[in-house]
Amino acid sequence: MRILVVACRFPEAGGKGDALRAFAFVRELASRHDVTVVTPSPPPSDEAAAALREHAVVEVRPTRMLERALGACAAALRGRPGQVGWMMPSALWASILALVPGHDVALAVTVRSIRGPLRIPTVLDHVDALSLNMRRRGDGPESSLLRFAARREALALERYERRAAGWVDAQVVTAREDADELPSRPAVTVIPAAWDGTITDVDGAARDIDVIFTGNMAYPPNRVAAEWLAHEIVPALRRRRPGARVVVVGRGAARLRLAGVEIASDVPDLADYLARSKVAVVPLGGLGTGSPNKLLEAASSGTAVVATSWAGARFEIPCLIADDAEEFAAGIDRLLGDDAERSDLARRARRALEDYSIERTVMRLEKVLVGAAAAKSER
Repeated sequence: MRILVVACRFPEAGGKGDALRAFAFVRELASRHDVTVVTPSPPPSDEAAAALREHAVVEVRPTRMLERALGACAAALRGRPGQVGWMMPSALWASILALVPGHDVALAVTVRSIRGPLRIPTVLDHVDALSLNMRRRGDGPESSLLRFAARREALALERYERRAAGWVDAQVVTAREDADELPSRPAVTVIPAAWDGTITDVDGAARDIDVIFTGNMAYPPNRVAAEWLAHEIVPALRRRRPGARVVVVGRGAARLRLAGVEIASDVPDLADYLARSKVAVVPLGGLGTGSPNKLLEAASSGTAVVATSWAGARFEIPCLIADDAEEFAAGIDRLLGDDAERSDLARRARRALEDYSIERTVMRLEKVLVGAAAAKSER
């Protein structure tokens, strides 16, 4: 097949969730199909550009900041999502449509990447339900102005998701919870986030960090989780285990003001920190959406995991479940005090990663793409 991938962010191995997922999809699909990627976002580096061009024809349609700002304002004035106007200004859409002829099927990466019918069979990968994400941010910890903006954006996105469903032939999302928030027609297929990295030997690393929490700390759900960890979970843990070493690692972590934990911000190699850790915590509640890749990252590193029931339900990865500070502290203490149980849990989690390999994930996506193309041709 000749596949056109429309991505509002430049697909890259080290990018944000949707950009990371898109890069892995492109790389695997390109081994069996001809893939063209069109994006308004320039590559973040020469290395990222070369990595994508190794697998696909890449068409960058750069947009100036003024065009993006005007697009967002125009969208807001019409009651449409500002994110769509910012990420995919209307002036850009015509140049994308010009690339459609000659392709058999299109894959649009998030609802922010589509402004109308693409005139060929189209699959929309929502990644997560952005309307749900914004609705939850509207009830989150940010300022009243940002909460108001998030609630308004949530309503606009909910309408836009219904509209976009009429432009496409199939929908994809990472979690069942998000699928339930989206229009049920065309059919929504759950394709979980995939693991696309190396796997560390459970017993092969010297683990000098007792507890680790990772993530992009500019993202409100991660920031709230880090604060909960420092303010409630760590004090409860230290009552049981006074010398426990706890480290928060991630992009933008230096902005956090947390007592009782170490901060490692914008580290060059997150995998190195995970490989040195005994227990990874995923204290995420219902503020976010989608699937937390940090659970897969921890499992791949040979680190045992303690997670909330919300996070644990996203993947069938063995972990301990905790939903309050005392449960987290008890679970962490139990694993730190029992090397055999901790290693067993880590081994079972690592084995479970096979179900989330990028090869298996793309096979599911490929089936959806082929089905969309075949169904359209039969009409």
